[in-house]
Amino acid sequence: MTKGFFVALVMALLLCGCNGSDSQSDALTTITVAPLSATIAPGTSRQFKATGFYANGGVVDLTDIVTWSSSNTAVATVSNAAGSRGVATAVGAGSSTITATSGSVSGSGTVTTASVQSISVTPASQVGIVGDTQQFRAIGFLSNGATQDLTEVVQWISSNPAIAAVSATGVTSAASVGTVTVSATSGSLTGTATLTVVTLVSVVLTPVNETIDAGEALQFTATGTLSNGETSRNVTSLVNWSSANPAIITINGNGAASGVSPGSTTISAAYPGIVTQSTGVTVQGPTSITVTPANPSAVVGSTLQFSATGSFAGGITRGLTTLATWSSSQPGVAAISNAAASKGLATAVANGTTVITATLGAQGTATLTVRALSSFVINPSNPSIPVGSTLQLTAVGTFSDSTTQEITDSVTWSSSAPAIASVSNSAGSRGVVTANATGSATITGTINGLSSSRTVTVATTAVPTARAFVTSTGSSNLSVIDTASNEFVLNILVGPGPQGVAVNASTNRAYVANSSNGTISIVDIANSVEIDTVTVGAGPLGLALNPEANRLYVANSQSGTISVLNTATDTVVATIPVGSTPGSVAVGPSTNRIYVTNFGSNTISVIDSLSNSVIDTIIVGPGPVDAALNSQASRLYVANSFGTTLSVINTATNSLVTNISVGANAQGVAVDPAANRAYVTLGGTGALSVVDTTTNTVISNIPVGTGPKGVAVKPASNRIYVVNNGSNTVSVIDSLTNSVIATIPGLIGPGDIAVIP
Repeated sequence: MTKGFFVALVMALLLCGCNGSDSQSDALTTITVAPLSATIAPGTSRQFKATGFYANGGVVDLTDIVTWSSSNTAVATVSNAAGSRGVATAVGAGSSTITATSGSVSGSGTVTTASVQSISVTPASQVGIVGDTQQFRAIGFLSNGATQDLTEVVQWISSNPAIAAVSATGVTSAASVGTVTVSATSGSLTGTATLTVVTLVSVVLTPVNETIDAGEALQFTATGTLSNGETSRNVTSLVNWSSANPAIITINGNGAASGVSPGSTTISAAYPGIVTQSTGVTVQGPTSITVTPANPSAVVGSTLQFSATGSFAGGITRGLTTLATWSSSQPGVAAISNAAASKGLATAVANGTTVITATLGAQGTATLTVRALSSFVINPSNPSIPVGSTLQLTAVGTFSDSTTQEITDSVTWSSSAPAIASVSNSAGSRGVVTANATGSATITGTINGLSSSRTVTVATTAVPTARAFVTSTGSSNLSVIDTASNEFVLNILVGPGPQGVAVNASTNRAYVANSSNGTISIVDIANSVEIDTVTVGAGPLGLALNPEANRLYVANSQSGTISVLNTATDTVVATIPVGSTPGSVAVGPSTNRIYVTNFGSNTISVIDSLSNSVIDTIIVGPGPVDAALNSQASRLYVANSFGTTLSVINTATNSLVTNISVGANAQGVAVDPAANRAYVTLGGTGALSVVDTTTNTVISNIPVGTGPKGVAVKPASNRIYVVNNGSNTVSVIDSLTNSVIATIPGLIGPGDIAVIP
């Protein structure tokens, strides 16, 4: 469907049928424009957004649908062109009203054009290394006291491009030793900064002579000594990493290594002009291997993924599926793949029994029986999704011996109306439905002459992607925030004492832990309404989702348990005893691990999500209240509220790496893996502590509101959101400058926050 046709369809659905009561209940009642007020410099632009509110409670982003106008085009124009609708461009001095109109309903904001009085380039000085890059930014100070980031509109100049050139976006590329002045110019105004370029003299690698397990991750760090005398520059991403034997251990360009198979080899870091540094590494194999599922059934023509888990010294277990060599005792019954993209994937060929073996030094086996399929069902039972979204359907088969098993990837899928809802048969996305237009479609799965069907309803209401969801404990609401305009949108009534919140944007669902009545509210975020509640344990607090597995994990603080919900059926499928007063949960989908903070035990419970059992317990600091996971680096960060520390856990070994001193009364923690940052809210000082996760040091403390608690990261827009429980606000922080750029009021006792990525 073309974008133009989709827009026309939405307009027709929203505005047609003025004579019936149903159409009146769907009528557009209000349009809000964000930002309400903006100041920009001549020749620059600002995106305005229009949000429509309907009589039935629906909320729709109308930016690309409304007609935009400016009250004074001599001051500012606004675009109605596809791809730039709502973009206002400053032309001359003064103010203009920017209006969004749909039929007889309109909303407006104001844009003020103010001249640039001066330009400041930040940082004022930097030291760069030959071959590396640095980012400079240009900040304009306007005549009315406002500031504006002009990085992408100024002209950037280097005083000596032979030493360091500068791009159109303020990124310098250091080429030779020396000092240059980096200038940002707009008209007659110029701001400057200094870049000193030095060379890398030597490198030290850490750790050295390590022994790790197959399947274990190991982060190497390169610390450089520079020609200006600096001895502690992190040059991990600048050197060239290599493994002498990738069959034993691999390493990427950022120094992240992974054990592959038993043996010893060397890791090296090279850089032009200096001596290459190397260190030895030994990889040890497992003492035993467990293959799961242990005794599965399959039907001829279907596929089944096996997993291998290795047991290592100290009782540690690791996933070895992609590292082990797989074999089948009876390939005529079932073949099994050793291809990189499908290791451990068995294909049923004929009825019978075969032994599946995984080998990596040690061996593990499972028995696969290929037998007749009696029937199968498709879940969920009554799916409804908005236009433009997707939904994973799953097929569960019952065999002739009454055993059951998921067979989603073995079923052939079809749709009665692909123009409304299409369904995928591609590897990796089988059973995924894509909503293309409003209406209903029957989705059918077929295998070996058997079939099952579900009707999928596609609704008109789409969820704006620029949304954050905040639990307001003082009002039993889930508050919705527009992250594009940094404004409060509406409240959704949930249960009493809402605490934790988790969002699955692909299914348009939010999950809220209601601590006062022991339930989970399931919220349709497309229509801004609670649609169901599920009873869990007493005092539920933190939540974490694993969307791929259709699982929600709930920490029940008063029961000392974790409730496991199947989000496809909205039912509790397991209850796991953990430590005392569990408060938060973090999920590692790729490792099948769940991490729970136990406030009363000062521990972390490590749960195997395949068996729903606790497999390890880690001692951390006093009063752990929140945890955030960086799966790529095998690190878990734990906020300890009774101390002043952030505990860092190596999730590959389930061991404490270090405790970072961050400040009093840590409450919430979030990580940005790509930026190597962890963010910790400090209830005692009203600040957000910024931690460099490569060095495990605090690099900034940002003042926010009173009693900060929850924190969330939106890496795509370089934004951090902090919930201030005492101030009833949300602080919005620019992660590039570590400064508060907006404060959103109107909340009542806010506690936790979830952001649509």
